[in-house]
Amino acid sequence: MKGLFYHFSPAGDIGHGVHLFRLAESLAAAGGTELTLLRDAGVSYPPASAWKYGPVLTLPENLSPAARSRKIISALRAARPDFLVTAFFPFGRTGCAAELEPALREARRRGLKIYSTVPMPYFSHNARALPELLRFSKFYDRIFINSPLGYDLRYMAAAVPFEKRVSAAAFAGVFKKLKNKLCFTGYVMPKDRPRRPSGRGGKFILVHRFCGPTSPNIVTSAILAKKLLKTRLPMVIVSGPSSTSGEMRSWRRLIRGGGLKDVRLLKETPAFFELLSRCAVSVGTAGGTVYEALYLNRKSVLIPFKGFPGAERSDQLARAAMLRDLAGAAVLDYDALTPAALAGAVDAALDDRSPGFAAPQELFDGAGVFSSVVRRDLEGAGLA
Repeated sequence: MKGLFYHFSPAGDIGHGVHLFRLAESLAAAGGTELTLLRDAGVSYPPASAWKYGPVLTLPENLSPAARSRKIISALRAARPDFLVTAFFPFGRTGCAAELEPALREARRRGLKIYSTVPMPYFSHNARALPELLRFSKFYDRIFINSPLGYDLRYMAAAVPFEKRVSAAAFAGVFKKLKNKLCFTGYVMPKDRPRRPSGRGGKFILVHRFCGPTSPNIVTSAILAKKLLKTRLPMVIVSGPSSTSGEMRSWRRLIRGGGLKDVRLLKETPAFFELLSRCAVSVGTAGGTVYEALYLNRKSVLIPFKGFPGAERSDQLARAAMLRDLAGAAVLDYDALTPAALAGAVDAALDDRSPGFAAPQELFDGAGVFSSVVRRDLEGAGLA
């Protein structure tokens, strides 16, 4: 069984790449699978060296869409895959539409199974572009939504009017129109993940900002909040791979200037999930990490990224609202974030004695569901 994964993502975006690698890991775990990764030259994370499942091919950035499309078709012909997976497209990453359409036609002509994997029930089109989303969706055999049915979708639909691009009814209508193609898998966790802790205690405060190069004030406010906290727990800060050298120098100066010997600053770490499992409270944006915090039943203080004027984003607002309702997470407004407000929210979270959310384990087997459905499809088509 052979597959081709297409990953188009701007530099600094972390979550989509991590997500794709976890799905590939699950597919490869059963053996007998070669997976080719075709990635844009602008993709910076995860590194290509992390792909252990087959060849890695890179699309140059300085080519026209037509030339890039020819490269994609050439990769299809060379890899001779049984299936093609596009990450997020056609629900997002619409900048790759022109280069992908000829390749999708070629894949359809060759009889490949064509899949999309979308990390959440969300799309980036405005109301006028919905026909284009539906047109591209016709190429696909399945569109995998990597969340459980009945969780994120209603929160995403309620939050999307914030963006002023599509109504809640039109947003929900897309998912209704595509319901026969959609497969809600559950959340995607690492294959080798820590066991869910039995309690909600922990040994330190974990601060992170995994939203590309945005939300730097989370790190700054956390450092300045340390002396304001009632707790004496140490703090570990993971600022993210997109942190600039200037930001890192500035934050280290703040730590030294404050004499904060119990604050550890990391740019990135391969052991983030393990850190999350051992923390007393998690502080960060409301990206995909909220699902890991939900799995581990960690107390959370969320500061959702809302985009910028004219380019508003509502997906993190939706996740934050869901974690608030399900697990009692505190939600702070980034625009009003101060060290004092952050310290107060962290102290309140540490004082919280509620049991949290007893999440059913099947909510977190998204990678396993994805790989089993793909294998079943291919076996049914005589391709596995």
